[in-house]
Amino acid sequence: MSCMDDKNLSMNVIEMRSVYREKLDLSIDECDFIYKIILKELCDIDPIKIALDPTFNLSSKSKDTLLQSMNMIIDDYPIDYLINKKNFYGKDFYINENVLIPRPETEELVDWLINDNIDLKDQKNVIDLCSGSGCIGISLDINNKYLNVTLSDVSTIALKVCKINKKNLNSNVKIIQLDLNSISTSDKEYDIIISNPPYISLDESNQIGKNVKYEPDIALFTPKDKPLHFYEKILEFALTNLSKNGVIYLEINPNFISEFNELLTNYTINHINFKDDFRGKKRLVKLTF
Repeated sequence: MSCMDDKNLSMNVIEMRSVYREKLDLSIDECDFIYKIILKELCDIDPIKIALDPTFNLSSKSKDTLLQSMNMIIDDYPIDYLINKKNFYGKDFYINENVLIPRPETEELVDWLINDNIDLKDQKNVIDLCSGSGCIGISLDINNKYLNVTLSDVSTIALKVCKINKKNLNSNVKIIQLDLNSISTSDKEYDIIISNPPYISLDESNQIGKNVKYEPDIALFTPKDKPLHFYEKILEFALTNLSKNGVIYLEINPNFISEFNELLTNYTINHINFKDDFRGKKRLVKLTF
């Protein structure tokens, strides 16, 4: 049965599930997982109907939505963009193609900062550089009332996503536009800088997953032949905007650890602490000035 044939037939939830299983090059469990998500999020149909009402007929609109979504997934389109949602640190964040899809490694960075400040009794000013969807800074804000968080990004369309998440999650973050390539000072001193900047070199672009092609290049890639470009800019920003004894938390590229260490020799840093992510890769670092 072709997808064109499918569009001309009346279908129930079980029949459509069979189409997903046939067309998607995934395990049955993965197919069913994706199918249930799209049923719920895009068609507003409770997946429990598959078990309790298997002959439930799909409306023409729901059937079209399910088939279109399936074809997009076949073309490696991320399901997170399809449903405009990604869970991060226990909260559902709105996302679209203008921002990076939040990763579990970044949750570990957030968790590190939160645990370091779990007994905080005084206010600290935090800036999230290259904030994208705002998932880092908003997660910090809603988990610790003593952290005064500012989100910053060069992209106006990314900042619109930040504003949506600020409203949806009742966050108190401040949102500013900031270009690390041109601004060296801000109007505020920060106690903590946190960032997951673009860190994939163009040479690595053929090694990343097929679905990443839908994510914004500006959030993924460094300038040609400058894999540490944004770390240099963050450290320059810190020289004039980080308070005495301030701390920087960064997600870094595990493939450039030696180059990153060499970069750090240009700065007076009291303590450098690397941490492996859940995959065992040296991806997180904390710098104490």
